[in-house]
Amino acid sequence: MAKTTLIPVAETVAITKTIDPITRIEGHLGVKIEVKDFKVVDAWSSGLLWRGFERILLGRDPRDAPIITSRICGVCHAVHRITSILALENATNMDTTPDAIRIRNIIQGINFVYSHAAHIFVLAGPDYDLYGLVPGLSEGTNLDQYYAILKEVVLPAQRLCHEIGAIFGGKTPHHMTTVPGGVTCVPTATAIAEALTRMSEIKEVITTYAPAVLGYLQDHRTELERFGVGCGNFLSYGVFPDPDHPEDLDKYLLKRGVVIGGVLNPLNVNKISEAVKYSWYTDDSGGKPAEEIPPRDYYGKQGAYSWLKSPRYNGKVCEVGPLARMVVSGYYEPKASLYDRLKARALELVLVMENAERWIRALTPGAKVYVPYKNPESAMGTGLWEAPRGANGHWVKIKDGKIQHYQVVSPTNWNASPRDELGQRGPIEQALIGTPIDDLAKPTNALKTVRSFDPCIACAVHVVTMNGKSLTVESTH
Repeated sequence: MAKTTLIPVAETVAITKTIDPITRIEGHLGVKIEVKDFKVVDAWSSGLLWRGFERILLGRDPRDAPIITSRICGVCHAVHRITSILALENATNMDTTPDAIRIRNIIQGINFVYSHAAHIFVLAGPDYDLYGLVPGLSEGTNLDQYYAILKEVVLPAQRLCHEIGAIFGGKTPHHMTTVPGGVTCVPTATAIAEALTRMSEIKEVITTYAPAVLGYLQDHRTELERFGVGCGNFLSYGVFPDPDHPEDLDKYLLKRGVVIGGVLNPLNVNKISEAVKYSWYTDDSGGKPAEEIPPRDYYGKQGAYSWLKSPRYNGKVCEVGPLARMVVSGYYEPKASLYDRLKARALELVLVMENAERWIRALTPGAKVYVPYKNPESAMGTGLWEAPRGANGHWVKIKDGKIQHYQVVSPTNWNASPRDELGQRGPIEQALIGTPIDDLAKPTNALKTVRSFDPCIACAVHVVTMNGKSLTVESTH
């Protein structure tokens, strides 16, 4: 492809560029940017698959929901399973045992570790010459060194995390031991020892390379702080409860809350709603997650450009993810840029890794890990948890012992959302504004900005076609 360099223009002339698909993310995302004077002045984020998982669940036994929703994504499988289980437990107002919570935290924690490692070294890493470890990678050179880093860092971390997940989850991905009421695997001395052995190997890998990553970020801080700011509001559901005090939100490893305009407030789940003005859905399919109707077939309407809905908190646009969690928890100051998202993810990886080891050591062989669960005849429940990519929520309504309503609002629904009825851009769209673009044929800074959110479009949108026909949608933007 011939190189196309932007030429500065004295008058108000803008050039548009569509990046579709965006590579090195999970799923199918397209972004359109409008560039003027070497900067992005407007942006549109488009999720390009139709959503339908909630419709699959209608009329089913509630206990089917954790199994089915874990198939929403091959990366966030453990997250959707636990969030669904929490929704069912919330509907019946039940708790489980301390060691069941520890095992849940372990399974979820190692999911965080391998997901963050994959993002740092595989998905985002090549944008930054693998954080200085492999110079020239972003230009397509030194690929042998890159593959060596993958072999030394990512593959061992992923293998070891999956092995720990299999020890306590039976298998991974899509583990089967976490159930409403607790878990089905009683901890043994052998299982604990095997998990600790693998955790020590994971720690050795991560601690070997963490200084290089953090050092690279510090060396390039001025450059990376220039763009990718975004909306400046942060939301977290909280994750990793204290096993001995699970109802105490203040004792969560990563806290629940929302930061609006730099001020931290308790999170009120009733203030969450989804807008659909610029989504390919009927207007009555938006609203509060506990009430909105399941998405119907494609509905063409003027101005719509995404299959994602637009979650908002009290009408405000909020960023979710590692940076949001670290800000809400008080580990990081309330600011955002490319630098801040990258650093917050790296710091969180180390924090979760250290606590996963602590939870393993605290397990008691033979401990009780299950409280009998019984489906309610009629109830409503909400499950709130955090995926590596951000806030994950499940809402369920049960009637006559069956699922009458189900709604999933995943992290990338927040981050990659389109505009809402007030015209407010989603977090990624806002973060792209002001991004410097030196070469329109190679808008690497725009890609860096999008990847800093670690989007997972597989979670945000889903596709089911009963007749096997393809569907083509023309965006009006």
